[in-house]
Amino acid sequence: MDMKDEKNSWNKRLPFKIKFPLSEGPAKMPLPIPEAMRSSWLFRNRVRLIIIVVAVLGLFLAGKMVMGLFKGSKPSLSETMKQQQQAVKDAPVAVKGFKVGRFNYEDSMNVLGTIKGAMELKLSFEVPGVISSINYKEGERYEEGSLLVSMKQDDILLRLKRAQAAFNKAESQAKVAENEVTENEKLLKMGAISPSTVERKKLEMDAAKYEAEAQRLEMKANEAMLEKSNLYAPSSGMLGDLNVEEGENISQSTLIGTHINTEYVYAEFGIVERDVQKITLGQKAKVFVDAYPDKTFEGVIENIAPQISGTSRTSTAKVRIENPEGFLMPGMFARVRVMLYSKKDALVVPTDAIQGSEGEKFVYVVKIPADSASNTVEPKVPGATGGGPGAMAVLGGAGAKGQGKGEKQSGKEVGKEVDKRDSTKIEEGTVEKRPVTVGYTRTDYSQIDAGLTEGEIIVMTGFERLEDGKKVRLIETQEAEI
Repeated sequence: MDMKDEKNSWNKRLPFKIKFPLSEGPAKMPLPIPEAMRSSWLFRNRVRLIIIVVAVLGLFLAGKMVMGLFKGSKPSLSETMKQQQQAVKDAPVAVKGFKVGRFNYEDSMNVLGTIKGAMELKLSFEVPGVISSINYKEGERYEEGSLLVSMKQDDILLRLKRAQAAFNKAESQAKVAENEVTENEKLLKMGAISPSTVERKKLEMDAAKYEAEAQRLEMKANEAMLEKSNLYAPSSGMLGDLNVEEGENISQSTLIGTHINTEYVYAEFGIVERDVQKITLGQKAKVFVDAYPDKTFEGVIENIAPQISGTSRTSTAKVRIENPEGFLMPGMFARVRVMLYSKKDALVVPTDAIQGSEGEKFVYVVKIPADSASNTVEPKVPGATGGGPGAMAVLGGAGAKGQGKGEKQSGKEVGKEVDKRDSTKIEEGTVEKRPVTVGYTRTDYSQIDAGLTEGEIIVMTGFERLEDGKKVRLIETQEAEI
């Protein structure tokens, strides 16, 4: 069989034709394909599969190219984080505000004390004896110099009379001696007696005068003893207590009773060491006692002890209170309110709203644009506006630092709760960082001397996210009313 016949026989066996090279020579034979592979579906549809794969790959590449044209390059992680941070920074900060107003501003310090009399003296006799009469009872009023208690005076009167007699005798002997000296001087001039005789008479006269003086002093001592047997009132007042009875034998150390004067009284109280610098002479104070709950007794601080004493490390201060009607009695328990600071019609803001260090105090003032209607949104959370219960605050001091019960200033009560803001809108605006001058600071409210005007709104929350010019969303405004 020649070469041509061999080619034709191969073409008849295979399902496809094989082109042999035209050139003569030995032909390269292809590897035979197994019969199982030639009979599979993939082998028979291989051309279609290749076309489908090429078409899908082309569509995928084309889609990637189209998406790349619209989306551009994918941002990096750092750029994405920066964009998120910028978005957060540009977003308005939700804050609560306070409307600046004018109030009668006060600060006080509450302490507990005891009522003391203007004069409280322990009474006793200077000489021993027996009580003869007691002329006043406990609580009975008397005037200065009144005879309160007397002792038996029989022995004292006898000693006084004897001293008076001895004094009269000595005085007479002194006069006799003086006359003898006069006569002897005349005789000396006549030469009837010697000078030594005259000198002796003079010495006798001096001795008689000394004896008379001694007897006079003895008489005075007995008179003083008689005077000391009577106990007189050192001032107007009354007996606080009486510890003796008539007929009782007493000594100089026996406590007769207590003299008290209540024309004015003192409210005495202790000052702890950390509060000493707050108390000064002349400060006004108000005193309340349980016996008269509806009365307020006013006074001023008249005395402050110059030292800290005792294990409690306290000083003592006294408030003088006029007591013409005698309502206040020594020993009463007193509640003292010392007025530390007072200013009428003062600008007041919450202390927490003031930021910065000493000498660099500032607040954030909310600036709402004139077209605020376009910058308001409806609240999404019930109670998040000024109409909610969270808009209530108290002005008038923490605890005892406000005004007392029933007290008023300018016909208006101090310490009322703040009114609710009428608007149900949440306003948006910006904040201004503004320096202020603080006149006085309490734990709850501070008084402003300069930097703010009445009616402005300052920020009370969210300070850590605020800066000058920052956008804010005012979700609640507290407005106090006195």
